[in-house]
Amino acid sequence: MRTALTLVLTLFLNVAALYLVTASPAYAEKSNASEIKVIQGLLDAKQYEDADRQALLFAESALQQETPTSGFFTLAELLQTSSRFESSIAVLNAALEAYTREGKLSEVARALLYLGQSERQLANYVTAQDYLRRAMSIAQMKKQKLLQAKISLEMGIVFKEQGEVEQALVPLKEALGIFRNNDSIADSSACLSHIGDIYALLDQNTQALSYYNDAFSAISNTANKQLMGIIKTKLGALQLKNNEKEKALRSITGGLDLLLATNDVGAISEAKIVLGRALIETGNEPRGISLLQEAMSFAAESGQTRLVNDVRLALAQNYLREQKFDLALAFASEGLTDAREKGNLRGQLRFLAIQLSASVSLGDFQKALDIQSVIQKLREALLSSENQNALKGLQAEIELVRQSKELERLEESKQLVIAQAEKEKLKNTLFWSASLAVLLMMFLLWSRFKERQQTIILRREVRLQTEALQDKNSELERAYKTLEHVSLRDPLTGLYNRYYLESQLPEEIKRSQIEISKNVTTSGKHDLLCLLIDIDHFKRINDDFGHLAGDKVLEGFAAVLKEVFRNTDLIIRWGGEEFLVVCRHSSREELPELAERCRETVASHVFDIGDSKTIKVTCSIGFSILPPNEIVNFDNAWRRTFEVVDYALYAAKLSGRNGWIGVIETYNTTTSNRTSLDKKFDFPSSRIATSFNNIASIHWPEEVAG
Repeated sequence: MRTALTLVLTLFLNVAALYLVTASPAYAEKSNASEIKVIQGLLDAKQYEDADRQALLFAESALQQETPTSGFFTLAELLQTSSRFESSIAVLNAALEAYTREGKLSEVARALLYLGQSERQLANYVTAQDYLRRAMSIAQMKKQKLLQAKISLEMGIVFKEQGEVEQALVPLKEALGIFRNNDSIADSSACLSHIGDIYALLDQNTQALSYYNDAFSAISNTANKQLMGIIKTKLGALQLKNNEKEKALRSITGGLDLLLATNDVGAISEAKIVLGRALIETGNEPRGISLLQEAMSFAAESGQTRLVNDVRLALAQNYLREQKFDLALAFASEGLTDAREKGNLRGQLRFLAIQLSASVSLGDFQKALDIQSVIQKLREALLSSENQNALKGLQAEIELVRQSKELERLEESKQLVIAQAEKEKLKNTLFWSASLAVLLMMFLLWSRFKERQQTIILRREVRLQTEALQDKNSELERAYKTLEHVSLRDPLTGLYNRYYLESQLPEEIKRSQIEISKNVTTSGKHDLLCLLIDIDHFKRINDDFGHLAGDKVLEGFAAVLKEVFRNTDLIIRWGGEEFLVVCRHSSREELPELAERCRETVASHVFDIGDSKTIKVTCSIGFSILPPNEIVNFDNAWRRTFEVVDYALYAAKLSGRNGWIGVIETYNTTTSNRTSLDKKFDFPSSRIATSFNNIASIHWPEEVAG
């Protein structure tokens, strides 16, 4: 009997001991660490679905523990590195619930920061900003400067990815100051690289390069291959933008090699996108497109809309360059839809620019005009948004000064109350009157001294804030001028683009018509002349010598046009191999002479296409006065003029190329020898000039029955 009781008691004690062990926090932490190690193995093996399932089970299990585990953040970082952002959000929500229940505010703020990072990777920017603001409130309350800096860094990245580049600089620079004060090398380097991204987006490439170099120098003596790889890739992208293609390939390849030694699959995919673009630019198109498609597959599977749109943009640009306009339009349309859904104005402008070029190349000018109208509205909205942001920043600075004055007045009121109380006490007792009077006098003198010191400090702060605001306004003004220059110039030839023409042309037409009606000038040079110039057989150049040779011909052709025409004439890169020239303060009688001078100069010019090779080209020209007949409405005047010069250009090509055809003037009286051009555009009659044998020898694009 005693033996049986002993056995039962021993068994009970063993079960109780086992329960105490498994229920202890130490045992739970050890078990959680083991589960995280299993999930890490699944992620390394790219068994993502199994890893996601185990992560969700971990979150549910950890949530049931009495004491929240520290493993939440370790697991969340692993999932983010492997681009499993949906799973990381589930784990972090469990962490948020557990730490909120325990009242651990620092961990709550950290969970909110990680949630903001995951939502930002999925392009859910509104949700990300909400999490980050909540995290910042807690960090400020707890006075945790380093955590505030990490949140500011993430907030700056959110603004940058939405295209709000000027607004992004404020939190990024605030974060950089804190990181440097705390000797946080990796965070400082990351912050510098993101500031470099801002200046790259604004096409301030020298400043961008400076920040990237500083970022790489800061991290180069560490073992942080992930950050070094990211920065080298960004340097390569900037070099590619500056047309330093071989140097860019070396930088990007080096960055990708560093990243491949890490587990950051998202950064690896971004590097492949940049490498794909570089390979296409250097002629290795099959390998480049293969890398872009591989990156597209990964980005779509992981839900990273931003990466998907980066690939779409690269593919659309490539197909536009290859003159596969339907494919370029398809990718641009998909990217435009996503950019609109996310409210990214700069993203919309990039995809609309591709649609505009493709539509012009396909000859769909009505659609091109519609797209141009949308682009103009978006540019105005972008500038308006940036001006509003600058105004809000200024108002915030003024509000800070105002609050400082309010605090000063409250302090003065407080001192008056204290002085009154002291005065009442002096009345109640004569014994302390003398001593209290002396003390009061000393207090008032000290108070006046402190007040004067405070006033000096406040004046200095106001002056510094004013200087900072002036510097910021100057910086923004330079950025706006840079953006304006980029938007009005063709990047290859340096000539004006059609946006500039459409901003200048209405007033020029109005001026010309007023001068004609009033006969203002005595020289007769009050006409606007329009010439549409096309390089003959340009596609053969690309096919025989490559697109780099074609680009050199376009650059040389632009230089020839600058020699032929005046500085006051508007020389426009219209699209592809077509150029449009609008001559101001000219006479219509000069049209044949201008056209022949342009044709002859091009035909006699030797074009350098690289590798010590040269070729000669010819051009065909269609011209007209602008407008060809009396039209009051600008849109109708410009549309009619462009249709006439385009029709004349096409006739010049059909009639043998290397020549010109155009309308010098139109008449209000009908004659018996009307041309096909008169019939097509319903002119009663017109005076036509051509470099071919005679008007009868012109082969018009379409014969119109009389």
